[in-house]
Amino acid sequence: MNIFSARRFSSLSPLVRLTGRVWMLVWMLGAGAAAVHGQGAAGGLRGSIQDADFFMPVPGVQIMLEGTSFTTQTDNEGRFFLNDLPAGQYAVLARKSGYISGRRAGIVVSGGSVREVSLDLTAEVVELDDFIVEAALEEELESPALTFGAPLQTMAQALRPELLKASGSGGNIGSAVSRMTSTAVVDSRYVVIRGLSDRYNVVVLNSARLPSSDPDKRAVNIDIFPTGLVETLVSSKTYVPWMPGETTGGYLNVVTKRLPKEPFLNFSISTAHNTNTTGRSDFLSYKGGGTGFLGTSRERAMPDGLNSLNLPFDASALTPNYTIPTVGSPTPENAEKQQHSANRLTAAQLLADRPMGVTTKTAPENFSFSLIGGTTIPDFLGADLGLVGGVTYAKRYTMEEGIRGRGEVGGGQISNFYLEDFARGQESLLAGGLLSAALDWGNDVVTLTWFANLAADDEAVFGLGENLNVAPATIGNGIPVREEFANGNATIFREALGYTERWLQTFQLTGEHELADYNDIKLSWQMAYSNSYQDQPDLRKSFVAFQPGIGYIAPGDPSPPEHERVWRRVDDSNYYIGLDLEVPFMDGKEGEDRVKFKFGGVMDRSSRRYVSENFEYIAGFTPTIAGLSGISPDDSQGLTFADQLGQADLIDVTTSASRRPPGTTFTDNLYLVRGRSTQPTERYTASQIITAAYAATIVNIGDDLEFTVGARLESTDMRFKVEGIDLLDPNQGAGAILRKNVITGEDLGVDEVANPSIVRTDLLPALSAKWALTDHVNLRSAISRTVARPTFKEIAPAFTRDPASGELFVGNVKLDMSSIINYDLRVEYDMGRGDMFAVNFFAKRITKPIEQINLDIYNSALNEERAIVYGLELELAKNLGFIPLLENVTFSTNYGYVFSRVDLTPQSEALRTAAGLSRERALQGQPEYTFNASLTYDNKDSGFSAGVLVNVTGNLLYAVGGQVGTRTTPDVFQRPYTSVDAYISKKVAPHWELQFRASNLLDATRRREYADGIPYSVTENGTTYSLGLAGKW
Repeated sequence: MNIFSARRFSSLSPLVRLTGRVWMLVWMLGAGAAAVHGQGAAGGLRGSIQDADFFMPVPGVQIMLEGTSFTTQTDNEGRFFLNDLPAGQYAVLARKSGYISGRRAGIVVSGGSVREVSLDLTAEVVELDDFIVEAALEEELESPALTFGAPLQTMAQALRPELLKASGSGGNIGSAVSRMTSTAVVDSRYVVIRGLSDRYNVVVLNSARLPSSDPDKRAVNIDIFPTGLVETLVSSKTYVPWMPGETTGGYLNVVTKRLPKEPFLNFSISTAHNTNTTGRSDFLSYKGGGTGFLGTSRERAMPDGLNSLNLPFDASALTPNYTIPTVGSPTPENAEKQQHSANRLTAAQLLADRPMGVTTKTAPENFSFSLIGGTTIPDFLGADLGLVGGVTYAKRYTMEEGIRGRGEVGGGQISNFYLEDFARGQESLLAGGLLSAALDWGNDVVTLTWFANLAADDEAVFGLGENLNVAPATIGNGIPVREEFANGNATIFREALGYTERWLQTFQLTGEHELADYNDIKLSWQMAYSNSYQDQPDLRKSFVAFQPGIGYIAPGDPSPPEHERVWRRVDDSNYYIGLDLEVPFMDGKEGEDRVKFKFGGVMDRSSRRYVSENFEYIAGFTPTIAGLSGISPDDSQGLTFADQLGQADLIDVTTSASRRPPGTTFTDNLYLVRGRSTQPTERYTASQIITAAYAATIVNIGDDLEFTVGARLESTDMRFKVEGIDLLDPNQGAGAILRKNVITGEDLGVDEVANPSIVRTDLLPALSAKWALTDHVNLRSAISRTVARPTFKEIAPAFTRDPASGELFVGNVKLDMSSIINYDLRVEYDMGRGDMFAVNFFAKRITKPIEQINLDIYNSALNEERAIVYGLELELAKNLGFIPLLENVTFSTNYGYVFSRVDLTPQSEALRTAAGLSRERALQGQPEYTFNASLTYDNKDSGFSAGVLVNVTGNLLYAVGGQVGTRTTPDVFQRPYTSVDAYISKKVAPHWELQFRASNLLDATRRREYADGIPYSVTENGTTYSLGLAGKW
């Protein structure tokens, strides 16, 4: 049997059997361990020393047993061993220049046994602030900003504070993460590791899973973590059984500020100027816009009474009317229509102060603030009590400008059928809070952490363009759109107002215990409760066409409806429980033969509640807005259709005389309805339960060879309940999409659409080895199997719209999980003094990869047949101190090359062949290469530091083309993008430091294109310069 095959289990019985076998094996191992630890005259003490702040080993630490002559020193991996110790109780002292000395008392060594102990050392000076943490280290051992995991069972990196310091001024850790090898951050928030998108990566907080605050993605968004509250980042690219089964591309542990060894208080404040935004008087916004101090979702909530109004759409009458007779009462039918008209007027009155069009204002400076402090209270309940608390707050304004287009394939050629000049003004808020309390009894540590984050984005979009669906067709003739408008040709106006508020809150209770009386068994556990929401109240969109001299005409919207208002909210909750045990046994007398058994389990339960209330305006004939025929495309402040839509809705009713019966006929020309292009209300609930048990053995053969072998049994139970599907007509409206297979168009049963599910169990084995070829060279290899899961959004049959692009997304109820086989090989060379060089080779085989597909009217997701990914990574960190004048200069760089190919399903292959598209393509969202380089100067004596950082992300397939009806949409590619950042900091007083940073110095254009350079999105954001002041005590 090939245990790395994509074997699936149909029931939970294997999980039960494995659990039973694990406990039996633990009992046997315990008995064996007791047997080998016989009574003897002498024993041994083996241990490890790690940096308390960054979890990395500390070599060269002097180890002494208090009151004895026994001494030794830690090796390059922070390990030490003392043999031939008389049985008794000892106190261990650990000393190293640049660190606070550590002491551990009450260590009992029994005859004939080897006792294990671990100590954490804290740097003598620790300065923690937004991007800046400096540890006083002696020159003989400089630590690199990007530390490689030589002693770890996984191919890991720890991002040290020097790199956080140099990684930009965005206020979150996204820029720093992009400095890691083969790691990219797409759209400023989605992590791509080794060419694999967020679904293949795991982001955790203090080793515990978090729910995603973004329903679009599976992994947690990187942009929600303010740098001021983050201590370090630990990244691993190799799966081991105690990691989640989705660890295919990488595992990123965001570690918050923790137990301080001494009191500290850090404060920072900064302001920033963007060359394309700050001070502009034409920054796009709208009446009632902005994020406020801590969000404005309540002010945007649906008005009381709006949701209860009956606002039906009559497909037979775009301009509904009713007649009131001169004598007598109206007929029941006319009376009902009269009530509907009254409801429409009430709706217009409720929304009268919320316009649909953009306005402008002057963009202020960006601003950020951070305050964090902590202390330790000794002898609290017999332990040291550590307390840490902090807050961060940032406001940012961005004006993005460029062009956007929609493309199609015809006659073997790709061309735009829609093209617009595009501008977006965005105001962003990021606030975070952290409270942490830890009790440390020496062998036992219990920590309670509360972390909360609020992120809000408010954006106003204005697009002015052309559409082939609107006559006369003028697109692509090289004449600017404003000249076309002046010549009397039709022009498209697209305006969108979107506010998104994301909240994430987690409570974590964790424990770490070393059971000295039970063969030094290590026990760790985590319990966490998290809740998050994404609220999008009153999303507004208007898509209209004008022709001078004629006025409003049908716009040919590629993603209807043309004028809509949506109140959408997603609420998630998550319960997480994890338990890990590490049992050492089979210790040789000299400590050269060491075996550890690790096992544990996880229960991870997530639930989601989704609701979207959908409204749209019907504009049949608009005699009361006749002045629109004289509109200017340069005036976006009050004359467009969107600007006047709400007010016109109040008065746009015409009257005419009725002969039969004698009376007056009232006609509604512009009005609000529910459920024309989409369902009136989209609502679903979903749950996901992941249960897992794992067992692994770590075998050390001497000091040169280490094996890790084990497996994880992981069960997935994902279920949905979608309301209202049975009420949809499968032949028209929303039902024509939601009641069918969104990829093939086949009819689906009601239950299949209303209650989709994924229930399966996967065996996920892993085997890895590390071989110390020399004292400075390690060789690593690994093979493992992992999985990838779809998001709730990718399965749920519901419409969601991106406010900026205007594109719709519809879930695919037929979507399945992916299965991946991973291969890794790594050679790492430790050159001393913190210098390192490493080479990685990797390959992955993916069965049923989940890919996003562009179907023109809407986007969706599908499983392709299979995919392969392989690549090369190079990493180098080198201090240039061997050149006398460059002793304070460090150069580091990394490069990752990734190749991928997708084997298409027969249906996808036939579609691309018929459309003239290539049948061979890369994985969606995978950069061909990533490159990072940094040159930093740090003079501790003068308190001056500076650096330049370069980040390059290569070509990637941004969206996969597809087909709806007769229109074929081509693939979309994101072109290479280069970012250059720089920073300077100088201590101006004992506790104060002045900081200057420049981000995106090249102001490079971000290009997303169809083949042959046909534009999909071409935008620029400007360069940002920031000035900050930091205080540290």
